[in-house]
Amino acid sequence: MFATMEKMPVSLMQNGNPHQTCIDACVKCAQICQECLTMCLQEDDVKARLSCIKSLQDCSEICSITACYMSRGSQNIQEICNVCATICEQCADDCSMFQDNHCPTCSDTCRQCASECKNMVNM
Repeated sequence: MFATMEKMPVSLMQNGNPHQTCIDACVKCAQICQECLTMCLQEDDVKARLSCIKSLQDCSEICSITACYMSRGSQNIQEICNVCATICEQCADDCSMFQDNHCPTCSDTCRQCASECKNMVNM
């Protein structure tokens, strides 16, 4: 039997994962970027969005990878978080050029994730 969302553990670590806030931000950013990418592909000006679409894919992938590094407590967390922050900021800038219903929200999400990753780098 599968656990419901209410019963899903946040972490298996005894005192919780010390990187949980950043993990959550990365997972959410990956999701929002994928959703935004899908919506951008449906816009009339899709050709004007090609750079943004590539940034969305890059951002989603680096966020997923970064969450994995933090989940396993990799010795390279600071390095991957630094790269993730840079890519998130680039994606936020690219998304901010479009004023549809999804890109501004994605831009904000990317900036929040970049901020959390910067906090990890400075730990």
